Amino acid sequence: MSIIEKLRNKKDSQSGSARREKTSLSDNGLYPAVCLQAAREERYFRKFRRNEIYNQILEHLSKEDGDKYLDIINKRGGFSSDEWRGFADNDLYGKPQRAVYSINGKSMKLSPTTVRYVKVLQDIVRIFNVKDISSVAEIGVGYGGEGRILTSYLEIKEYYLFDLPEVLALAEKYLGKYPAVKNKFVFVDGTDIKEDDRKYDLVISNYAFSELIRDVQDIYLNRVIKKAKRGYITWNAMSHDQLDGYSVEELLEMIPGAHIIAEEPLTAAGNCIIVW
Repeated sequence: MSIIEKLRNKKDSQSGSARREKTSLSDNGLYPAVCLQAAREERYFRKFRRNEIYNQILEHLSKEDGDKYLDIINKRGGFSSDEWRGFADNDLYGKPQRAVYSINGKSMKLSPTTVRYVKVLQDIVRIFNVKDISSVAEIGVGYGGEGRILTSYLEIKEYYLFDLPEVLALAEKYLGKYPAVKNKFVFVDGTDIKEDDRKYDLVISNYAFSELIRDVQDIYLNRVIKKAKRGYITWNAMSHDQLDGYSVEELLEMIPGAHIIAEEPLTAAGNCIIVW
């Protein structure tokens, strides 16, 4: 019996997913179980990015979504063919659904999610002086794809990944496949964030922070976000609407120097990016 089947039958004794209090929209029992299963068993890891449960949270972008991100990237100047080949290495594991894109006049197969990660990288390069960024904290990390893109392109020394234990287990397995960057990552259990004197040059979150319950948002605000010199948080209203999370107006008042910029392309009405 698989971990997912055990969880569905409420008999899973290996992970705390079925018993832990729900902390976010993705902390739904099945998604953490899929991550744990892929982390533990190679046959599931080989194609986890096609798992239907996993795709409810990640790797669900369409080819057309990727086209929109790519159009923005190219209008801003784009990246070299060599850089794109490096970005494409994100898709070596997990067997993602890939689409054919025209990159600098040549066809290249990429996951639309990887294209989105590259657009986030470009945003960060355009908004901040990246020479001053050596430590990054990411809230909600998926399989580690954004972290792999950023650490491969920027001079980052330490990259802290905050998420559920099961998700971190999968990210650690995935990132362990990349010897050039794997030692830069620090995995932090998002259900047990300790108070410390650590500070960060940049904190990022791709929707994840805005999908947490308010109590957990408070922990991240006090122990991670307010300790970061810079921030890039893609925000949606899901937690505010469904889990009593903070509104964007409340967050702007709570985070010193924060303001909003437009999300491009706009993925849902009301979405925006909080930066400081």
